[in-house]
Amino acid sequence: MIVILRVVGAFGVNGGVRVSSYSRNLSAYKKVYDKDRKEYSFRVMKFLSNGKAVISLENIHTRTQAESFKGEFFYIKKIDLPSKKENEFYAHDLVGQKAYVVGSRIKCLITNVENFGAGDLMEISHKNKKFLVPFTTENFPNAENEIFIALEAFNGFKE
Repeated sequence: MIVILRVVGAFGVNGGVRVSSYSRNLSAYKKVYDKDRKEYSFRVMKFLSNGKAVISLENIHTRTQAESFKGEFFYIKKIDLPSKKENEFYAHDLVGQKAYVVGSRIKCLITNVENFGAGDLMEISHKNKKFLVPFTTENFPNAENEIFIALEAFNGFKE
């Protein structure tokens, strides 16, 4: 299960739910699951700014019902994710992967993927130190079945 929504509050009096979306294509999904794996059909009613949206959840018809979901997360199944194009990755597939620095023997671990609005950042761990590297083709050149990091991406990092 992969987190796709976090409920931030109710919207209107007819059970609308304001959510933060962790997907750029929320409309591609028709159902979500709560922490107990209960399935909910949903539809996007309105897109707001900054990755927020208003959705209607199946069988939620009042503001009181919608408010009861505040702070809850909703999930999708991995199998429901759209197919990836060449050179596309899902962040959850990268976390925990080893990464090798081009031209050296440095081996790192991808510990997280963050996005604060200006693009994806890979959190890289090496020798108990963590740092963020922009996820660009310059910093992560394409390779078959292995992840490589350009040495320049470390900004002077030395083993």
